[in-house]
Amino acid sequence: MRFVQTISVDASDEKALAALMTDWHEAEAGRAPGYQGSRLLADRDNRGRYMLIVEFSSAEEAERNNDRPETQQWGDKLSALIGADPAFGNFDEIQTLG
Repeated sequence: MRFVQTISVDASDEKALAALMTDWHEAEAGRAPGYQGSRLLADRDNRGRYMLIVEFSSAEEAERNNDRPETQQWGDKLSALIGADPAFGNFDEIQTLG
């Protein structure tokens, strides 16, 4: 079952946040366990608020990815960009249309 993790953050530098996401994707796609892609969304009603959506083949693969030093380093870089602790959401995919 596919697994999606959301990370809600506040950040003042959208370009740096987008670059961090791009760097991860370019370095880890095909290497990070179960990683299938990500999206970065900007909140239209709350400037400076972003949602990172990261897709994995399963929750187990996402957990394996979380334990990697590369993921820990990425998290440290994210922490340096955001204004407060991120809020995480963990979701199992039920249905995809389209």
